Amino acid sequence: MKKYIFFLLAAILAIFWPAAFVFSNQSEKPQAEDVIALAKHSLELLKKEDFSGFFNSFDNTMKNALPLEKLQGTWKSVIGQVGAFKKQVDIRTEKVQEYDVAVITCEFEKAMLDIRIAFNKEKQVSGLFFLPSQRRAAEYKAPSYVISGSFEEREVTVGSNEWALPGTITLPKGNVPFPAVVLIHGSGPQDRDETIGPNKPFRDLAWGLASRGIAVLRFEKRTIVHRQKLLAMKDSVTVKEEVVDDALAAASLLRNSPEINQKKYSY
Repeated sequence: MKKYIFFLLAAILAIFWPAAFVFSNQSEKPQAEDVIALAKHSLELLKKEDFSGFFNSFDNTMKNALPLEKLQGTWKSVIGQVGAFKKQVDIRTEKVQEYDVAVITCEFEKAMLDIRIAFNKEKQVSGLFFLPSQRRAAEYKAPSYVISGSFEEREVTVGSNEWALPGTITLPKGNVPFPAVVLIHGSGPQDRDETIGPNKPFRDLAWGLASRGIAVLRFEKRTIVHRQKLLAMKDSVTVKEEVVDDALAAASLLRNSPEINQKKYSY
């Protein structure tokens, strides 16, 4: 069985930088060079595991939300799952509503990650994300336990209105109804396959279970599809908006699908 690579995708973080790293240019919108320099400095702190230095740049809210031990544990968890940091591959900037975002593509031993750092107009860090990089994505290979041709897939929409999410129902071939499972994401922005490098553990699970007669629903997480909207309301987002509402919507969709056995429904 393929060895899956899981890691903690860091939650939205709010960080204030020490005065020494604030550029003299006090223009309302930081220049790209300023954003890149700030982002590179934060990456250097993480690479050197200078957690105290990084922690000292937090505001009081951030210090309460991410204590020093938790900050250290977050980075250690990433390294523990994707291997040691090897090199910075690329860095670019983009505009997300009122935020200037630096995207640092980094190569680790086992995967490529995009470290996204969002800055507000005061040059303070307003968001920090660890995401699977789309650069040099390796070819996906289905595990040996998947039985090709034993199932089919159908695109669906989970939820409605402003929070609608694309999803996939994997249905076994054979006599209906089927028992069913909804796959719920871990922390951080995730696609429906929980892609990390060449690994797609949710696709593996869906295809493997469907090969054995169990229907599976998987869907894109709200924090990846509606990232900009959530970033704007980051101070009020809870686990309910990030996970629970969409999990319940997915369960309802699957429960009301005609192919599903109501007596063998699980989520």
